[in-house]
Amino acid sequence: MNCQELDRLLYPYLDGEFQPEERMDVETHLEACADCARRVEKEREIQHALRRAARHSVQSGRAPQSLRMGIQVGLRREQRRASQMQWLRLSAAALVVVAVGGGWIALRPEERQRFVEDAARRHAKRLPVEISNAAPEHVEAWFNGKLDHQVSIPRLPNAQLSGARISNVKDRPAAYISYETRPEREGQEARRIGVFVFDDAARDLDAQALPSVHVDSSQGYNVAVWRDGEVVYELVTDLSEADIRKMLQEKERSSRVANVPRAEPVVLPISNVSHSP
Repeated sequence: MNCQELDRLLYPYLDGEFQPEERMDVETHLEACADCARRVEKEREIQHALRRAARHSVQSGRAPQSLRMGIQVGLRREQRRASQMQWLRLSAAALVVVAVGGGWIALRPEERQRFVEDAARRHAKRLPVEISNAAPEHVEAWFNGKLDHQVSIPRLPNAQLSGARISNVKDRPAAYISYETRPEREGQEARRIGVFVFDDAARDLDAQALPSVHVDSSQGYNVAVWRDGEVVYELVTDLSEADIRKMLQEKERSSRVANVPRAEPVVLPISNVSHSP
C-alpha cells in the first residue's frame, strides 16, 4: 500500500469498515510512513473532538459560541466526507443504462475495474493456501459447503494446480485457486497464476461467457474476467494478454473435446449360418 491508496481508504479505515487483513495492510503502511501516521492521528482526534463536543452540547443545553463554531466547521468537514463516501458507494453500484434497439443494456466497466484491482491486490499478497497437492476434483470437493456457490476448478493447459484457499474479492466470498505454469524450455521460470471464483447471481459485473473475455490490468498484473452462468472467474497473472487468451482458448477446446459424447461401439449380430459338409 502507498500513500495515495491510503488517502483513498482513510475514512473507511477510521470508521471501522475494513476486514482484519485489510486493516493489517493499512497499519503496516502507517508503521513505515510517519506522514500518513500523523494524518491518521489528526483525523482520529478530530472525530473524537466532535463526539466530545456533541456530548457536552447535549449535557449543557447550549454550548458557547466558539464551541458551536468549531462544531459547525467539523460538521461541514464530516458532511463533505460523508458526501464523498456516499458518492463512491453510489458510483460503485450505479449502472449506466443505454437504450439499444428498444432494449436495455447495462454497462458496468467501472465496477469491473474495482473487482480487477482488488483481485490483483489479493493475488500479490501470496497468502498461504489451505489445501495443496490435490487433484482438481478433490479441491472441488474441499470447497463444498464452504461457499454458497459451487466451485468448478478451471483446467488450464500447461499449468499445474498448486493449491487453493477461501478468500474474497471486495465483498464477495470467493475461492482462490493457485497455479504454476510448466516451463516449456530448460531454464525458464514457472509463472504464478491465481483464479478467483465468486457468485454474481445479480449479474453486477460486465462479464461474458468464454470464449469472450475481458482482459484488464492492475498493479503490474493482467486480469482476465469471464463468467459461467451466475459464477464469475478472475484470472490474475503476469503473463501477457496474448498468452492469457491463448491459454483460455486451449482450455475451451479441451473442454469441448472432453464433453463430446463417445459413440457406442456397434456390435453386429452373428448369423447362425449352417455350413453343409
